[in-house]
Amino acid sequence: MMLTSQQLAGSPTLQKAANNAPPLRYGASNEGVAAMQRGLIDLGYPMPISTGNDGKPPDGIFGQETDRVLRQFQRENNLIADGIAGKLTLTCLDELLRADENYSAAAENAAIAQQLAGPDGSRPFAATTARRS
Repeated sequence: MMLTSQQLAGSPTLQKAANNAPPLRYGASNEGVAAMQRGLIDLGYPMPISTGNDGKPPDGIFGQETDRVLRQFQRENNLIADGIAGKLTLTCLDELLRADENYSAAAENAAIAQQLAGPDGSRPFAATTARRS
């Protein structure tokens, strides 16, 4: 299983964990844990202890807070809430992050299109600048 979301894809540790070789669990401390924490935060699972109340990047420590938040994520996504980040959990996290990336890009594109179209009832720029014969 290859992770492809922006938050998870760059972590060799998570790529291995996504194949259960080995999965991440309580007590781990590495860049993979930090990437997983960032992904959870990006999906709306706050981690104030690990981020110093959002004042710093995630600390990469799989401690009590990360365990609690990961179990909550697992429960809410119908996974076994064992606090272990292996193939099923990381696949789910990766898919949700990719969907969020696609949603964000689509929303941004729609906002740009709306700005270019102007207010409702307005005419396109070309229509107001056409020369009369």
